[in-house]
Amino acid sequence: MAASKRESDRARRAVDLAKRDADVQTDGSRRSSPEGLWAFMGRKGLLGWSIPAAYGGEGARYSDIRPAVEALVRSGGRPGLALSWAVHLIVGKTLIADCGARRQKKEILPAMASGNMTVSIALSEPGAGSDPKRIRTTAVRKGSGYVLDGEKAWLTNGPAADLFVVFAVTGQRGSRKGFTAFVVPRESPGLSVQCAPPLGCLEPAAHCSIRLDRCFVPATAVLGRKGRAWEDLSKPFRVVEDVLLAGGAVLGGLDRQLDHWIRHWRERPGKTAVEAEERIGESAALLEAARLIAREAARALDGRTGSAGVERRLVSLHLLATRCRESLRVAFETIGREKPDDLGKDIDTLMALGVPASRARRRNWGYALLNGKERS
Repeated sequence: MAASKRESDRARRAVDLAKRDADVQTDGSRRSSPEGLWAFMGRKGLLGWSIPAAYGGEGARYSDIRPAVEALVRSGGRPGLALSWAVHLIVGKTLIADCGARRQKKEILPAMASGNMTVSIALSEPGAGSDPKRIRTTAVRKGSGYVLDGEKAWLTNGPAADLFVVFAVTGQRGSRKGFTAFVVPRESPGLSVQCAPPLGCLEPAAHCSIRLDRCFVPATAVLGRKGRAWEDLSKPFRVVEDVLLAGGAVLGGLDRQLDHWIRHWRERPGKTAVEAEERIGESAALLEAARLIAREAARALDGRTGSAGVERRLVSLHLLATRCRESLRVAFETIGREKPDDLGKDIDTLMALGVPASRARRRNWGYALLNGKERS
């Protein structure tokens, strides 16, 4: 299917970003200045793609953004940059634009679009990850606001964040915790930012932890519906994140690997192993199928037809991407050309992040089939 003019333009701008990123990596260490790159992205309008036009952005659809994320990684080979960019775009659209009050949108979105403000999602916790049953950060009502206590970890874009969207337990609904999200400024008394040690992958994405020690926020800091943040914000965020990262960054990385090894073989021809040929053909077929599913998942997001159809597509996408990665690995082990590389490590890390959600979606799908709630 031919790319639309709009899609091609966004892909071109993503490739330009990859070239800019490569230009600032002067010492060959894969390290660049995140701040300088972020400023460049702001000037070029890349940070406002998902922001509604009414608030200074471009109002792009996720079906427009996904192929651009793929093109960025295919061209530049840095899934970490795609991670930082995608999280910024998702926070702006799915959290602030879709769930924020009018005042919050007016104060936050134009600054995010220009790159003058960074907002980090504070969901995961040490020892709990993003498992809602184990999250312990609380928000207790006090006077005209709430007092937050707890700790959050692995906050993407956190070191440069001006605001944090903090998820905290505010009650109980039956056997389930009720979560509320709060927009908490970095300078809030009781909030401290702790630098996280380098992950050893996904550069130049930066992460941090925060501690909340009797951190008071006004009631106007609530983002979205009280007690419903998990359903309204966390779940949609995770679904969109998977579409853009698994369906964009991972596929772009796999495509880059496939192209790299094919060119490497052509430059140094040798006796071709039959299994390697089969595996390369299999990888190309799996990648094409995964891309078609990723496109449909992004379009389903834009169509607001409900998350079920998107999540089913994500199950298929994860299985195809995992098999494609394994096929590439075996192909080049067969001809003695496989070796550890930063891109492969980044791809594996992004894919591992999506495994818990993917397994849960498979179980839910299987449960529905086994219990006659839907047909195969």
